[in-house]
Formats: sequence, C-alpha cells, structure tokens
Amino acid sequence: MRNRGSFDRGNLKRFCAVCALFLVPLAVLAADPFYPVTVTDASGYRLTLTGPPQAIVSLTLTSDEMLVELVSPARLKALDLFSSDPGISNIAGFASKFPIRIAAEKERILALQPDLVFLADWKEKEFVQALRDARVPVFVLKTASTLDEMRGALEQVAALVGEPVRGRAMAEALDKRLKDVASVVATVPETQRLSVLSYSFAGSTYGKGTSFDDLVNRAGLVNAATRAGLVGWPLLSKEQVLALDPDIVVLPSWSYDGKDDPAKFQAAFVDDPVFASLKAVKNRRVVVLADRHLQSGSQYMVDGVEDLARAAYPGLFP
Repeated sequence: MRNRGSFDRGNLKRFCAVCALFLVPLAVLAADPFYPVTVTDASGYRLTLTGPPQAIVSLTLTSDEMLVELVSPARLKALDLFSSDPGISNIAGFASKFPIRIAAEKERILALQPDLVFLADWKEKEFVQALRDARVPVFVLKTASTLDEMRGALEQVAALVGEPVRGRAMAEALDKRLKDVASVVATVPETQRLSVLSYSFAGSTYGKGTSFDDLVNRAGLVNAATRAGLVGWPLLSKEQVLALDPDIVVLPSWSYDGKDDPAKFQAAFVDDPVFASLKAVKNRRVVVLADRHLQSGSQYMVDGVEDLARAAYPGLFP
C-alpha cells in the first residue's frame, strides 16, 4: 500500500504544473513594461535602453529641471554647473544641496560610471562621440524653440528614464496652465494686443524662430522684433529700438558672467535720452522678468508665458 505522504510521478507533475501557474505571472510582473525602449535624439542617433537607468548624469539645465521632477534623487549622479544658480535655474534650491555638479569633463563623467548621460545639441560632436566610444549611453537633447518642442523633449526624457506616465502627467499640467492663460488673454481683441521687445545687455533681441517668440504669442502679445521681420537673435541699434517702439520692453534679470547688473541696466535704459520717446519708457513699462523662466527649455517655459501675460495685462489676472 502506498504511503499517504508520498508522491507518485503523476502527482509530482500535477504539483509542478500548479506551481508554474503562479511562477509565470510573477515573472511577467517582474519585467519592466517600459523596456526595452529606443529613442532618436537630436543628432539622429537611436539610443536603446534595456532597463531603467540608475546612474544618470545630466549636463544640461533643461534635463536637470525635467529629471528632478521625474526621478528620485538617488538615480541622479551629477547635474549641470548652472543648476545651482538661482538667476537661471528653477531648481537652485535642490541643486545647491546636490553633491556633484559638473561641466563636460570626460574623465569625471566616466568616473561616475553613468548608465545614461544627457547632453545639449550644441555640445561638440567630438565630445559626444568620445563618450560613446567609451560605451557610455548618451542622449543629445534638442534645444526647444517652442513649447511643443519642449513637450517632445520631455516625452523623450520620460521614456528613457522609465517614467512615461509621470511625463504625460507633467505635460497635461502644463497644457492646463497654457489653456488658462489663453482663455484670459482671449478677451483682449487682436487689435488691442500689446507689443513687447526683449533687449539684452549686449543690445540683442529675440525674433522669429526663438523660444521667446513662442512665449510671447502664447501670452497674447506681439513680438515687435518678429513683426518687423527680424529672425533669430539680431543685434539692434538704438535707432532700431526707436523704430520698433514697443509697448513693453523686457530686460534681463541674469548676467551669464556676473559682470552686468540688471537693476543698473534698467535704470540706464530708462534714463537714456535716446529712449525718452519710447512708449514703454513714457508709460513706465520697461520691466525685468525672470530669465530662469524666459530662457528655460524645460517645463518652466510655461512660467515665462504667465510672467509675460501678467506683466502685460495685470488687470486680467488675480
């Protein structure tokens, strides 16, 4: 007679089959549903990741600002040098306490053993290739000239770090804020929309094809430079500024090298006798707005839209 506690071969097979029913779903659950993922970067390079990166090096302020909202700090190995500068960074508080902030230094980057590095599309191709030759996964991020391009970049970054759901949530929140601004400025007739001109320390402005131009349009304003047919980042003479005669002049709040003082520059502009006849000067609408918003290439571009709209139409916003 067979012992009650024993298994014959038939019972053993049935037992293994039952175990398999539980083990297979567990294996499926363990696999990351977002990988492998392949994303084409600004240089045309197709980067494939087989799993979520855990040692990310970000060498652009744009990716810094996106990543801080997308991933846990433990997954970040280094941020860009400018990330701790409150004049241009929207995450300066976080970055000032972050242990490693670096520039494009190959040996320091390699020492961190990153499994993903973000670089800007203006970085030298030779440097990008040197990292790839060292078998470092590198993604070249496109510098956004419109909010739509920024949303595309955010989607790419979110996909690479395994956070597409979080990325979509961020994008949807931005869209809501943009719609809110659009609904407010829609009450201003097209013929009554104010013109605005950005004017840098060096005397340059932002024309058609720049991110500032897109922010201006979404804020319900007219870019005086674009209206005059200017493209890119042209230098302006004082005579050209007079000819453009904008309703509002926006001056910089941040100096790249720290040599220029925004408050002194604003005072000099307003007191310049050449500019005395400008509408913006006569109506006291020469303003300094946050460059960390107006020059952003990340989700904080929306703050730039809001800043411009509030500066132009303060009575429409609470």
